[in-house]
Amino acid sequence: MHQPAESTPPLSALVLAQPESALVSNAILRSNGFEVKEPRDACSARELCRHRRFDLAVYDESLDGAMDLAAGGYASSLPRVSIGLLMNPARVSPRLHFVLPKPLSGEVFSRTVKAALAPIAADRRQRFRHEAHIDVTSCSLLHGGRVLLLSGVTVVNLSLTGLCLQASEMLPQSATVNLAFTLPFSQINVCLSGTVVWAHASGRAGIQLTHVHGDDQRRLEDWVDGVFWTETCHNLR
Repeated sequence: MHQPAESTPPLSALVLAQPESALVSNAILRSNGFEVKEPRDACSARELCRHRRFDLAVYDESLDGAMDLAAGGYASSLPRVSIGLLMNPARVSPRLHFVLPKPLSGEVFSRTVKAALAPIAADRRQRFRHEAHIDVTSCSLLHGGRVLLLSGVTVVNLSLTGLCLQASEMLPQSATVNLAFTLPFSQINVCLSGTVVWAHASGRAGIQLTHVHGDDQRRLEDWVDGVFWTETCHNLR
């Protein structure tokens, strides 16, 4: 039984810039499929970043705290790509991916946004998780020197690095799981192995993939690319 994938979130941008720069950047960002947020100051921007990770951020040095925001914070709260708007582009922060001179040129900013799309997509792909209900054709559990065959197992979600299983009972922590199933929206069969990294009494368990055969790894990556890019292109329409 297969269910449609949840759509990947739309591209998001945070713009902390003076009105003249924001006017140029926002129009170009929206034309490239970005949802734009404009906090009133660095404090508001920091609060927004606590609740979501933006794909791209534009920081204007002429606003108090903008460069501090670009340089600080944890990796999980930093944007995937950051653009700094500087009067003196020689002053480069290590956390800025692109540095543009002020006044902001629409043509230069447009080229920069297009260049930023590749690293944004690569980072999103690594974290892409497909939500679905996938019937597992075979599943075995190795724990304490014993092998147990499991039935009625489903894959709840799937990524390049792991998956979530629903079993009929709680799985033992650190057990090895070997399973085979057909990837959604395809006729591609894969055999994957992983370790139980967390488990719940409901039978829900998180599996970190390990020792995946090269052919199966390639099939999984090709499938993720296909689903990810289909959803990304759909969101850009």
